[in-house]
Amino acid sequence: MKKTLITVFVALVAASAFNTRALAQDDGLVIASSKNNATSLELLSHWGWGYNLVNNSSFTCSDSGEFFVNIAELYLYPVSFFGLEVGVDYKTIYFTSKEQAFYLNGYKDVNAMPYSLKYPGSITKNFSRVRTNTFSVPAVVKFKAGNFALGVGAEANLNLTGRIKDKYFENGKKVKNIEKGVQFNRYMYNLLAMVSFYDTSIYARYYPKGTSLFTEGGAYADFMTIGIGFDF
Repeated sequence: MKKTLITVFVALVAASAFNTRALAQDDGLVIASSKNNATSLELLSHWGWGYNLVNNSSFTCSDSGEFFVNIAELYLYPVSFFGLEVGVDYKTIYFTSKEQAFYLNGYKDVNAMPYSLKYPGSITKNFSRVRTNTFSVPAVVKFKAGNFALGVGAEANLNLTGRIKDKYFENGKKVKNIEKGVQFNRYMYNLLAMVSFYDTSIYARYYPKGTSLFTEGGAYADFMTIGIGFDF
């Protein structure tokens, strides 16, 4: 009840400063905007999927990618063709191996071993996958020209716990095993660039060598992401 009252109070304060709108539009759910639309706050404005280009890793990676969805986005445009966009996204990053199996080592750090060591006996391996749960805060400077837009910026990531999913066949039956509580480095950052046309964008995330998803002593993977995003 207390949280509900706080939410209502914040909404009323926002309404007094902006012309509040709650209209489902092509670019998301507009919560509040200024009279000249130079500043606006939106929910669920875009989503996307990307493929991770893994340059180097301690395991055999057969597939890796990400999925993200925007939670909230603040648009600050002092002029119509130039502005700043700051958001909060939910993102999940995954790595899949068909040759090895991920496992928890030490303080729930993730590592990889041959399938036969993790699952001794007569089994037929399918895949092993490790996945993160991440909240991201991208800050992007955007330049617009008609229906085109070019953006560059950086992104801070808060990595929560993840999980490992193994699938294999035993005695002709499909078996699924899930291990929760995988630990990652709590914080990491990346650079971000994108080009957009109408409601579709192509983006790239670059993770410098100074930042790492996996904790020290566990698995490691150097990667960048190429993906496509869509506005709601």
